[in-house]
Amino acid sequence: MTMRVKPKNANRFRHEFLLLERQDRERVFEVLKTLAETPVPPNSICLEKNYYRIRTGSIRVIYQLIKEEDLILVGAVLKRNENTYKDWKRYFR
Repeated sequence: MTMRVKPKNANRFRHEFLLLERQDRERVFEVLKTLAETPVPPNSICLEKNYYRIRTGSIRVIYQLIKEEDLILVGAVLKRNENTYKDWKRYFR
């Protein structure tokens, strides 16, 4: 079963995505395609019930899994730093 993958906030996603280097954008795109097929791959980490993060290089994709709607909401696509996980829930408000 293929799930839909969409950003929680399209403007923020577009902004974050375009700030990435080309090779990072390509890797993130591949991760998003993988999530559509496998919503919780083995290399994902559960942050809280139904909230996950997956890593591709130095980039972190923070997402919410909504099984009943076959939906993955991408909250953030960020370069890893000391603030990445401080208030990660803000990406889903």
